[in-house]
Amino acid sequence: MKRGVAWVLIRTVSLVSLVSLVSLVSLGAGAGDLSAQTAGPADPPSTAMGTDSLDLTLEEAFRRAIASNPSYRQSSNNLELNWIERRQAWLSILPSPSVSFLSTSMNWQRQTVAEDFFGNPLPNPETAMIQTSRSNQGASLNLSVNFSDFLNLREQETQAELRRTNLVREYQELEADLTQAFFDAQEQSLTVALERELLENAELNRDAAERLYRLARRDRIDLVAAELDVAEQENALDDAEFDYQNTILSLRNLIGDPQLEPFRIVEVPVRIFDPARLDEEELVAFAQNQAPSVLQQQASIESARRQVQQGRAEWIPTLNFNMSTGRQEFVRESGEAFFQVNPDGEWSRNIGVTLSFPDLGQYFNRRNTARSREITVVNAEEQLRQVRMELDQNIRSLMVNLKSAYRSVVLQDRRVELAQEQLDLQLESYRLGRVDFFQLQSATESAAQARRQALQARFNFERARISLERAIGIPLEIPDGSLLETAPDSDGGEG
Repeated sequence: MKRGVAWVLIRTVSLVSLVSLVSLVSLGAGAGDLSAQTAGPADPPSTAMGTDSLDLTLEEAFRRAIASNPSYRQSSNNLELNWIERRQAWLSILPSPSVSFLSTSMNWQRQTVAEDFFGNPLPNPETAMIQTSRSNQGASLNLSVNFSDFLNLREQETQAELRRTNLVREYQELEADLTQAFFDAQEQSLTVALERELLENAELNRDAAERLYRLARRDRIDLVAAELDVAEQENALDDAEFDYQNTILSLRNLIGDPQLEPFRIVEVPVRIFDPARLDEEELVAFAQNQAPSVLQQQASIESARRQVQQGRAEWIPTLNFNMSTGRQEFVRESGEAFFQVNPDGEWSRNIGVTLSFPDLGQYFNRRNTARSREITVVNAEEQLRQVRMELDQNIRSLMVNLKSAYRSVVLQDRRVELAQEQLDLQLESYRLGRVDFFQLQSATESAAQARRQALQARFNFERARISLERAIGIPLEIPDGSLLETAPDSDGGEG
């Protein structure tokens, strides 16, 4: 009898131990999924769009923005003013023809009072209605030679170049802003996928803790802590999905296409390279001569110089040449000349040449205006020097930021490896009963936080690169062999 009872107790203890072992294996698998998912691609967030939505690439987004962005379209439309102003400048130089095919009139006049030679009124002894009619035909050609008109033509070319420079700058700003907005949406998409994965792992850990609690192998405090982890992770997932929706709205607004249907972004590979391989001095030298802000300021200086030249041209005499011909028919006390398409009159011809000198009484006013324009030129040149100095400082500062972002990527990748190794060791210790749930929980959170910050570090590097390219005005040429191996979390793929 005693041997039978002992045998039943032994089998019961063995069964409990087997169930506990199965629960521990399930717990380890749930926590281990956190590390296994680091090698998997990021799934698009469920809040993105349906299966029938557009797969939007960065190239397609930029093509649509060029056609629809309001700010860029305004700068593009302003280029049409170049042709209008150029035509107007040429019209001021070319001869001005005038042709009057027919000018006709008919008048009635009743005069009751006249004036003598001294301006005294005299009564008209014979008051009557007088009718007159007249028809004229004529043509004229006027040519004005003014040196200021030629300078206006050159000023128009300067203004056209300034508008083209503004359009190039607007193009580059739009490209940088759109790329930044696209990467922001891509980062939030990957963040949502990461937070969803961490939530699944937290739910697995909670289920394992609940089984152990039911088997009386763990205290309820472990179960409560696991439930708290799930709640916090659900909140983190909600925040990430809301942030993703906001970045999508910002991207759509920047594109500005009202016909853009719901879309999912197609992820762009995040290229991490060592910025130490870039030639900083070459970048600074290029920017100080070819950056959009420099070209724009140079065009402003040229426009100010044209104003000075126009002020000097005001002292040059103006030559006017006029040639006209015409005929008319005038009939008194009759309307026969009204609407005569072929007036009965001889053709008259006139030729005139006029040379106009500037008003010397305006000397001091014009001299003050000229001096003000000269000061404007000097100030514009100083402004150009300031722009170049600011570019030098800005580019060197952005290079420091880029190097710091690269260093952060390297360190965060190393931190992910160490945090994952720590989590694996804590899982093994938890299975053996050497650590409690709170120590395992701390290691799990450290591994998750390391992955979040590693993802953020990679996109911070992209932001630093875009800022540097915005300041220089051209994309960076990545040196051969300087690319860092891309982590799986930032691989390109469809979002």
